[in-house]
Amino acid sequence: MTNQMERENGPWMKQNLFLPSGYCLEFWAAGDGFFRFNIDGKTVWEARSFPIHPEFFKYHHREACEVTIVTNAPDAVLWAYGYQPQTVNETGVTVFDFSEKGILQRTGAEIEDWLRSDPDRPVLHFSPIRHWMNDPVGLCKIGKLWHLFFQFHPSGSEWGPMHWGHATSHDLVDWLHMPVFLHPEQNLWRLGATGGAFSGNAFRDRDGSLMFFYTERLPAYDLFKGYREIQKIARPDRRMIKAEGIVTVLEQRPDGVEHDFRDPKVWWDDAANGYRMILGASIEGDPAVLLFGSGDCLEWQYLGPLYRAPVNFRQEGARAVECPDFFQLEDKWVLVMGFVGHVEPRTRRHNLLYALIGEFIEDCFVPDTPELQLLDFGTDYYAMQSFDAGGRQIAFAWLFNWEYRKPEGSSYSGEMSLPRVLSLSKDKNKLLMLPVIEVDEHYAADPVIESDQSGQYSLPKAPIEIRLTGPLEGSKLVATKDGELAFEVSVADGILSVRLAQDDGSIHYVAELGEAKDLRLFHDFGIVEVFADGGAVCGTRRGYVNIDPDHLEISTTASTQVLEKRSRKH
Repeated sequence: MTNQMERENGPWMKQNLFLPSGYCLEFWAAGDGFFRFNIDGKTVWEARSFPIHPEFFKYHHREACEVTIVTNAPDAVLWAYGYQPQTVNETGVTVFDFSEKGILQRTGAEIEDWLRSDPDRPVLHFSPIRHWMNDPVGLCKIGKLWHLFFQFHPSGSEWGPMHWGHATSHDLVDWLHMPVFLHPEQNLWRLGATGGAFSGNAFRDRDGSLMFFYTERLPAYDLFKGYREIQKIARPDRRMIKAEGIVTVLEQRPDGVEHDFRDPKVWWDDAANGYRMILGASIEGDPAVLLFGSGDCLEWQYLGPLYRAPVNFRQEGARAVECPDFFQLEDKWVLVMGFVGHVEPRTRRHNLLYALIGEFIEDCFVPDTPELQLLDFGTDYYAMQSFDAGGRQIAFAWLFNWEYRKPEGSSYSGEMSLPRVLSLSKDKNKLLMLPVIEVDEHYAADPVIESDQSGQYSLPKAPIEIRLTGPLEGSKLVATKDGELAFEVSVADGILSVRLAQDDGSIHYVAELGEAKDLRLFHDFGIVEVFADGGAVCGTRRGYVNIDPDHLEISTTASTQVLEKRSRKH
């Protein structure tokens, strides 16, 4: 009777797998059907009926032996992977693809080969295997291993209940995909709500212990008002696979602060002999960064606003500060922040990041100048997070613009920027950003064009880097695909501008360049990252039209190199 019902309820799948002792299979599923593990014909684990909303499931295999996976709804499994805790840091996860034809497993290089089989997926930039990714979070380096955590929605390629995805690297270029590190405190899909484990930072205490501060957005039913956000600490397990020992450390908002109250950055402050935390928020409608202090990391007191934006930001649509970053470079302190909802009046750009440089004395931040530095004149470099790694301040940002989306049918959404190293200009009045040296060390740069003359050239179907050295005024780079525009970068009257095929002219992506004599442009299947004037001027764009140009027209008096970026592994 049971078998008859199973056959009638959907496509039948039954497959034998050998699993080692301690193996973990984690998956998200939704829809009508069942899922079970049998050993010697006896059921040892079962989800008898998948819910209509996504649900997280975990099977922990205790004895090395063959198991039989049985389901009548393989298409109900939205995202699945397996791993052995003792070895996952060396191998990464094994991705399980369920279908009527059986289970296909991919690990390590097999995952990378599968990712590279997608002709539209960028090569130089990190992206999730599947589904939605946004802000970088919890960035850190432990020993020789880099850890990239990121906002992740495991059941679809649109924004949804937030988790922390996780990847590791030995070189900031090649990444191993790890198990989901942090989950929301409850199933928000079941409630029909959004929220979950939002942004936060990694903090290593003076005794060497590592912890992650983050915001939990409690069940939310409106994206613009009325939600509640609280601050938590999570500690990693001994293998850095899962968050554990999660405690709430801050729930009460100061007077004048509404619903936006999030994205902690925590550090130990020697001068104050205490812990300090900043949060993005607003005060009586003005975007602001709030400062808190603690003696034990658990009980936090509000010390006042670290920064309150001028009134024009509120007038121009800004609702709050989000993803603030605050760190020391040389003898200066740097504040980086984005303004939710802000639209720059002159160019109509949104999603912009700004920086201030100044002094931090007795819990007061005093900018050297009130004028905000625009960090990236594109609109696809957002939610930047930086961290100190052996004396270098390394940063990633979410490479995305809500204005444009990936074409329908893509298996994922969202990429990270190239990792950048942050420094100060010689006069210490500007924050500079350049790609980390590991990008050039890893990706062999083979010149395909090297010339002091303008001209027209064919392009390889691969990531490229264009370098201009010398006078940039009047320069123009135009890349096309079958005669149609892919991207255009030009310098005219001291203004650097970027235009993509999707642009309709309503938004202007421009920056003052002045007398700069150097420019680097990376193009990676629709991603353009520009660095000029030693990193004082940066622009990041993400396009989805004509992403693999075959032709480049160069018009410039500067010396030119075009480099094909090939991984040394290949």
